Amino acid sequence: MASAHTGTVRSRVSWLGIAAVFAWKVVLLALTAQPVPANDAFFYDGAVVNYLLHGRYVNPSLALALPISGTEVFSAYPPLYQAVLLAWMSVFGTSAMSAMVLHLVLFGLYSATLVAILRRVDVPGWCVNIGAAFLLVITFHDRPDSLAHVLGALATYCIVRWCADDDAGWVAPRYVWLWLATACVTLCFCTSLQVGAVYLCLCWFIALGYALTRRVAFPILPMAVMVLAPLVLAGAVAAAYPKLWAGFLEHARITPSLVGVHWPSLNELLKVVRTVPGVAGACIMVALVGMRGKLPSRERLSAAWVLGIAAVATGLVVAAVCTFFWSANMISMAAYLQPIAVSCVLGAPAWQSASPSARNVRTVFWALALIGSIRALGMSTWGVACAADVSYSEALRIVRAELAKTHPPGPVVVSSAYLYEAARRPELICVHSDWAGKFVKGTPNQEVSWLFELRPQKLILTQFDYYRRYRPAIEVLAAQRGGAQVRFINAARLRTPDSYPRWQRVVQHVSWAPVVIELTWP
Repeated sequence: MASAHTGTVRSRVSWLGIAAVFAWKVVLLALTAQPVPANDAFFYDGAVVNYLLHGRYVNPSLALALPISGTEVFSAYPPLYQAVLLAWMSVFGTSAMSAMVLHLVLFGLYSATLVAILRRVDVPGWCVNIGAAFLLVITFHDRPDSLAHVLGALATYCIVRWCADDDAGWVAPRYVWLWLATACVTLCFCTSLQVGAVYLCLCWFIALGYALTRRVAFPILPMAVMVLAPLVLAGAVAAAYPKLWAGFLEHARITPSLVGVHWPSLNELLKVVRTVPGVAGACIMVALVGMRGKLPSRERLSAAWVLGIAAVATGLVVAAVCTFFWSANMISMAAYLQPIAVSCVLGAPAWQSASPSARNVRTVFWALALIGSIRALGMSTWGVACAADVSYSEALRIVRAELAKTHPPGPVVVSSAYLYEAARRPELICVHSDWAGKFVKGTPNQEVSWLFELRPQKLILTQFDYYRRYRPAIEVLAAQRGGAQVRFINAARLRTPDSYPRWQRVVQHVSWAPVVIELTWP
């Protein structure tokens, strides 16, 4: 088998598709300030922003729902991402744009690691370029997941180095790579528990596949440590730092991500299918190859096959969990597995590139990539138009002016994307729009009770947050006799996709234009 390091044209062109996607993201951020930070962004970034601006590692915008993280110490989530963000914002400032550039850099690191993984298993360039198209499914960069996927990709690279082939075929186990993989997975758990679990699953599938196909002993010790290390760390935090553990549990009890066992709705199923079409297509390809009797024997399975099947299996596990237990929104974690799954499954069967079957397969996977890229297409068209209508700088000017007109102490309900600016006004009580009151899982229309209890002077919302969450609540307030008087200002001159219920599900959150709602209470 040819080495991935021969310097051939095939290995040199294998990174072009991935580089093209990264270049698209750079241009989109530079010209339109997309992707707009979604509702999760300031939840994770707020404590670092507040520490750098005011000297306290808390996120005051969460205080009503999470009093420990909002007023004592932010501990709702593992801390590694916040440590990286602190170092970054200490140099580049606490603006939303600073956070967006960090996430772009992290995506670039993930992309570079992805290239290294695929070259190590010698995947043909055309397969990598098709797999790269599925990177367009990844359009949200506003959570610790960005860092977690870099660490997960590094763990994948390390374990592939343990079992990948060189010119002479499969090499003997190099246990140093296994321990490096274990360290990366542990750090991944220190960044995001969910993403850590994804890469733990992937690494175990790869190690099992290698042990079974090469008839070598399964590396029990490093793989057991990979499982136990996060549990030991969690136990140590619970025992030594009870306040931090209490803050973590405070969030874990009410997080919307943990839905519990349930039957999925049609919208949830569509979201899963739209997010991981590459995993589904690769799974079908593996099944078809097996049904036709073309699957190689265990001893002849290539490194790409082992890696591809492991990625498919992990993606299917994540899809099943997100369909029947977690929120369907968490399926985005599996999107990062698609370039590996698609590239390796397409490359492993060694079809002749000129054969009719290969051409048909390529057409199918390009079509699947197009399905998953709906939001990316929307950002590149409708999103560009929205940026021309109200730019990032114009939106922040409006937000600053509205905050300046607000009488202390407020309160003001503010969307995540604007809280980076609102945090500069410590005299105001600025509340995160997703956490404007006690969150009770399974209770619909909580925003109405939140507003009645908080009685804010003003709401400064993104288009998505207004149409997704607060429009029905504002209509209830306006309709009630003796309720608040409502004055509504929408900065958007061009109607955004967020205002269309159907489009909102696929091309959401592409506009910086704020919606300002002033409330006068009796």
